[in-house]
Amino acid sequence: MTRLPRRRLQAFTLIEILVVIAIIAVLAAILVPVGQSMIESGRSARATSNLKQIGALYGSYVADAGRLPPHMLRTLGLPGKEYPFFQNALRMQAGLPEREGDAFLPEFFYDPVVKKGRQHLWGCFGVNPAMVARGPVSSYPTVADWKTRGAGVGEPPAIVSNPSKKVLACSSTSRDKSKFDSSWVIDNSWVTQGSSATTRPDARHGGRALALFVDGHIERLDTDNMDRAEREKYFAREP
Repeated sequence: MTRLPRRRLQAFTLIEILVVIAIIAVLAAILVPVGQSMIESGRSARATSNLKQIGALYGSYVADAGRLPPHMLRTLGLPGKEYPFFQNALRMQAGLPEREGDAFLPEFFYDPVVKKGRQHLWGCFGVNPAMVARGPVSSYPTVADWKTRGAGVGEPPAIVSNPSKKVLACSSTSRDKSKFDSSWVIDNSWVTQGSSATTRPDARHGGRALALFVDGHIERLDTDNMDRAEREKYFAREP
């Protein structure tokens, strides 16, 4: 009987293996940053949508109450319902329920760009107080005021004379060592002192700070390079 020829076993050479590894490495170097960029863009888009919802709630609150939501209460009462700073006042006015666990407010109050463990429990805490309050903290309403007068404790909307040019909330962070570094608050000290201030805008959205204006529109601002005149233009209330 004739013997069938043996098939030669095919094997990759070391050079071929190295070439394949090099190609995979090049593709990974290209695709991984693109994938990360797409994820970050998606989170920023969600953050923009969240801020728009906050802006819509703010507009609805002002239309219903004829007053601005309080930035803060002078006396604290926890949890939640007795401490209606800005976000919580909007939540209550809209009849939205509280959340259980590690997040107190509905999800759209938070900035999804910030990792879960670094998000403030009460939403991305605060707003620009210059746009909702006048005077020092000692002049803010108390918990008792809120219980008796509700939304009537807020300032009249007329304190903001140019709503399309003034920032109500902006992605920001704090330099202190607290657990939570996410916020929408703008401290007046940043307007006057710039980058040396403890609380300042955070350019975590594509190298820009995400800003909600009083009239409800959204912009990304280059807050890192603003001089004092520009900071006052956007973040300080007109005299």
